[in-house]
Amino acid sequence: MPKPPIYFLHINKTGGTSLASVAGRGFAAAQCCPAGLVPELLALPADSIDSYDYYHGHFGCGLLGLLGRKPRLITLLRDPVDRMISQFNAHLRNPGTALHAAILARGGDLEACLTDPAIAHFLADYQTRSLGLPVDLTRLRENGPPYAGLQELVAQAARDADPADMLAAAKSLLDGCEQIALTERMAESVARLSAWRGLVLDGPVPRLNVSAENPREGRANQLDRRDLSPAGLRRAEALNQLDRALYDHAVALFEARG
Repeated sequence: MPKPPIYFLHINKTGGTSLASVAGRGFAAAQCCPAGLVPELLALPADSIDSYDYYHGHFGCGLLGLLGRKPRLITLLRDPVDRMISQFNAHLRNPGTALHAAILARGGDLEACLTDPAIAHFLADYQTRSLGLPVDLTRLRENGPPYAGLQELVAQAARDADPADMLAAAKSLLDGCEQIALTERMAESVARLSAWRGLVLDGPVPRLNVSAENPREGRANQLDRRDLSPAGLRRAEALNQLDRALYDHAVALFEARG
């Protein structure tokens, strides 16, 4: 009987690029889905999407609706405030991103942006949205291009979603993941993932896709929580209440499965 595929459900700005260097090890190129983003996935021939043994990308749980097989799930969660600030940095840094112009219009000021309703909504509770909002990619593909990315799709879907239902769905999907990793415990996460995959690592996991330097002090990853005032930090936590509950659930599962 064929083995089910593996899907590394990569949540943006969690350090998943580094973990993927282990998760996808041992698969031949032809076994790996070449798409990493929703527009790339939906550009593939429809009859090819369900043909791979390994998937890794920013598809959220939407990919599950395109597969005729139930995949073995891996995901990685990060402290919600740190992840949100890292996502803010990516939008500030990259002109092609959805929030770049709006962030520049506020001088790249993180605290000012967190009080802007549109920016704050886009950045809030992204981990819960990724795991708890079943974006219908089949319908999106039928409507045709251009296709939005997952951040845009779940930000729109979250406007009509019940927060409690979204969190419950995210926790349920997390419960079904065969491997749950934590950014803050990356070495232990990699060791568990390697054992699960039956791999022997020949060194530490590489740090990939690391952001540029902090423009104020030269620290890695640009702005971080130290750039927030106490009021700004409270605002960041308030915007990620669902993600905080989901992250706590992930930590509890990680400990229980130790």
